[in-house]
Amino acid sequence: MLKLFIVYYKYQVAGEKKPGPVRQYRVYANSLEEARRLAGQQANYPNVEVLRVEARQSG
Repeated sequence: MLKLFIVYYKYQVAGEKKPGPVRQYRVYANSLEEARRLAGQQANYPNVEVLRVEARQSG
């Protein structure tokens, strides 16, 4: 059964000195390891830094 995980990240716009605010998105995965792997794949874009991944209760 898939579980809900929240990924917290920062994104820096090209040309700006500081990264933007901490943002979050949801990912559904079977385990924390899988959620981290998926977050790493999503963070493969330039200027994205994954800060942490947390498990949440859905519902």
